[in-house]
Amino acid sequence: MTQISRHQRSSGRFWEAEYPQIDGENGLNFAGWAKKVTGAATISVGSVGLSGDLLSTFGGESSTPASLDNLLERMERDEFDLIAIGRAILSDPEWVTKIRSGDTSSLKDFSPAALGELY
Repeated sequence: MTQISRHQRSSGRFWEAEYPQIDGENGLNFAGWAKKVTGAATISVGSVGLSGDLLSTFGGESSTPASLDNLLERMERDEFDLIAIGRAILSDPEWVTKIRSGDTSSLKDFSPAALGELY
């Protein structure tokens, strides 16, 4: 019998350590701890490619494109298996294509107005 389990929890910012008192400011995020403790594959999420977090969006704040270096470092050290991208794609549906081709200069800012737009 195949058993599938899931737990969804956005950490707000994928790069923030869940328990910095245990493994430091650059320690594992929630998905990293879940993978370490259970051995299960995990997906991380939270402000990927953006400067501001989701809660700031509800306060009307925009976010600018942010570096993915920390994301790449965490994926290379196998902290989590996949990354989910939300708001960056809402404001720029070509985000993945631009990242893949190295065209980071044309990435769009995220504005809360994007939550009401359909592409």
